[in-house]
Amino acid sequence: MKKKYIGIIGIVVIAGGILISATINIRQSIQTFSTVFNTVLRNYVQEVSPSDLIQYAINGMLQRLDPHTVYLDTTSYKELKIHTSGEYGGLGFMVGKLKNVITIMETFEGTPAYRAGLQAGDEIIEIDSISAKGISINEAVTKMRGTAGTSVILKVKKEGIKEPIDFHLTREKIKIRNVVYSGVISSNIGYIRIAQFSANTGGDVGRVLDSLVLQGANKFIIDLRGNPGGLLVEAINVSDHFLPKGKLIVSTKGRVPETNRDYYATVGSKIGTAPIIVLVNKYSASASEIVAGAIQDWDAGLIVGDTTIGKGSVQTLFPLESGAIKLTTATYHTPSGRCINQLDTTLFLFRNPSLGKKYTTLGPLKRELVAGGSIVPDVVCEPVVSLSPLLFNETKLPPPLLITVGGKGAFIHYASKYAREHPKLTHDFKIGNTILQDFKSYIRTQEIEFTDVQFDSVSQFVGEALKEAIFEAMWGTEGKYEAILAQDKWIRTSVDIISKANTSAELLKNEGIK
Repeated sequence: MKKKYIGIIGIVVIAGGILISATINIRQSIQTFSTVFNTVLRNYVQEVSPSDLIQYAINGMLQRLDPHTVYLDTTSYKELKIHTSGEYGGLGFMVGKLKNVITIMETFEGTPAYRAGLQAGDEIIEIDSISAKGISINEAVTKMRGTAGTSVILKVKKEGIKEPIDFHLTREKIKIRNVVYSGVISSNIGYIRIAQFSANTGGDVGRVLDSLVLQGANKFIIDLRGNPGGLLVEAINVSDHFLPKGKLIVSTKGRVPETNRDYYATVGSKIGTAPIIVLVNKYSASASEIVAGAIQDWDAGLIVGDTTIGKGSVQTLFPLESGAIKLTTATYHTPSGRCINQLDTTLFLFRNPSLGKKYTTLGPLKRELVAGGSIVPDVVCEPVVSLSPLLFNETKLPPPLLITVGGKGAFIHYASKYAREHPKLTHDFKIGNTILQDFKSYIRTQEIEFTDVQFDSVSQFVGEALKEAIFEAMWGTEGKYEAILAQDKWIRTSVDIISKANTSAELLKNEGIK
């Protein structure tokens, strides 16, 4: 009995010694940091801001953990909240920099900018009488965003119009579009493109599904290419539309017990056993991979495209007095147990627990799954070249000439000019040699050097990019997607596959998926 008490006391003393030792080591490390900090502050060759040094130290510490653990300053934290909330006060367009000029890249339908006639390719010269020359994109966005109901004046240079035009606009609450396009293609095939998973994505997808079913769709292509992910709850809500009630969708697992959770379908599939294809590529991440993984694991549909990015980790926001820490706290696991986090083990401190293990689907086929990170498609598509910033389905780099032409905004500017000069264009419009030659002459005026042989070698891709830009200039988002889908090889492959099946079971069987 006495020996037992002595053993317990010994353990307590040893444990206490470890705790004391750890405290001393931390104190010593902090003292070392303080010494280094003050030495740099006093003796570095140039004067350094103390706050900058602290910022460098924080960033260095977090960067050693994993690429998704970061410190967000006040501005970055604000932008993240805007992005995930699904709405903001603004004008309704995206901007970029072309030829070092703030340029409208895309205008969203139904917004103040759209109603005023602002278009892709328009150059913003002034914001509230202050020159926009030389300012960053972030500065421009900050000046143009604001509380709904407030006003702003933009001086805009339009292609083909000599003098800039003043646009007096009133900011509104702009809802970020999660489903950027949907429609019935090839008679009974419903197509849904989900751009991101911010607030209300699940509700948006549910409403679109109901609409497509009313239009006669009984087969569905869900396009998640280029989708960077977003909110976990919205990935769960979207998956719930395609899986039977009670099925596991995703699990999160971490070191802290509170991070270990299972999430199930609570409503049940809106489309029953209808065949589903989920399109993914190497830019599909996080929430996109959760949806694709759940559908794949339950044999509920076919995954088509390219291997996903493998961003299967959970980030939790810890607000600070100034900004926040976005900290990795858990990993995502598909229903079969696969961790979908693809890791380069030379860079990250944590490891993928799926490595070396075997997994099978939970549906009737019990087929073997590839483990160890990412979602590997059931049907792999051949690499293609695409200049479309929306699809991001290029797995080959476009030829340098195309990158140069696109970077200078030539497609956008020419399309805007062409649409204005041809107001009676119809949807059967095609890009012929006359337009290609006219465009070639146009880009020669944009200080782009190339030979006729170089242009002819990429004329097919030039024609596709021009058609998309002109359709958008004429008919907005609907027109743009009409052109994109008609030219997209991965869509054509998906349509050919799904048209032969009436159920997901037939879909998998027809493709020889085992």
